[in-house]
Amino acid sequence: MQAIIIAGGKGTRLRPLTLDCPKPMLSLLQRPYLEWLVWRCTQAGITDILINVHYCAQQVMDYFGDGSQFSARIDYILESEPLDTAGAILLAKNQLRGETLIVFNADILTDLDLQQLIQFHRRHQADATLALTQVSDIRPFGLVELAGDRIVCFHEKPDPMQAEWFLRRGINTVNAGTYVLEPQIFQHYTPYQPLSFERVVFPHSLERGYKMYGFVWQGYWLDLGTPAKYLQGQCDILQGKLGAAWFDLNEGAHQLKEGVWVSNSAEVSPLARLSAPCFVGDQTVIGEQAVVPSGTIIGANSLINRAIAPGFYGSKTILI
Repeated sequence: MQAIIIAGGKGTRLRPLTLDCPKPMLSLLQRPYLEWLVWRCTQAGITDILINVHYCAQQVMDYFGDGSQFSARIDYILESEPLDTAGAILLAKNQLRGETLIVFNADILTDLDLQQLIQFHRRHQADATLALTQVSDIRPFGLVELAGDRIVCFHEKPDPMQAEWFLRRGINTVNAGTYVLEPQIFQHYTPYQPLSFERVVFPHSLERGYKMYGFVWQGYWLDLGTPAKYLQGQCDILQGKLGAAWFDLNEGAHQLKEGVWVSNSAEVSPLARLSAPCFVGDQTVIGEQAVVPSGTIIGANSLINRAIAPGFYGSKTILI
């Protein structure tokens, strides 16, 4: 099985954080989100990984190289111009081996069990399996309607009246951004043209009679696409909402007290007041007058020695 990570977008909703950094390379508690995703693949036994890159592509390629440092074999699908969410698959034709693919959107934080997803796909002998999640407010999302486990319809984002009607029918499952796909569903499309999974490939595959199933994940799921969600995702990790997986990956930090994590190279005065959840980055100094409130992420090489507001503070922040 090969993995493809769609990581070429500009992340415009996350500006200014993404003005000079690709969205999946933004730090999640000092580790690029993309490293977390690569690590999750290798933990599931998937070591052949293709990463689609476009915006600030060199940053991704310089960081991951050939993947050997991350116990993987990594190659790149370099887009000269954006080809939407599925266009990169056709661009990678010569890099694919004709086997099952697992595809990730690189802006979703989740504890989705990849082995369970793959086993579900194989058990149903599916052509396409979409990981789905249930949301209470369905209006920002396109909906995926199921009959049992089988996908029977895709619906556009509903207006308020439509949303009420869908919810009365118990339809609240949305695309969770991870797919297991067989290569035959791509045979109908031409390379080097923009192609969308959500608007084209998935609806057309259903119309063509391909066997499409939905794997509903009841665990943690968050779209990291806005600054508020980006901060929330990090706080959720600190509060243990994704289990211990991140802490298995990031051994360079320790828990000062419940929900308060500090880099091993940071200095925190015993008089400083830190409230959970919060994180203190590498080589950062927290002085005796510091008051760090709940919901605060402090980057590396910073100096804090006064009361601050909750939020995300990047590297080299000085507040005294």
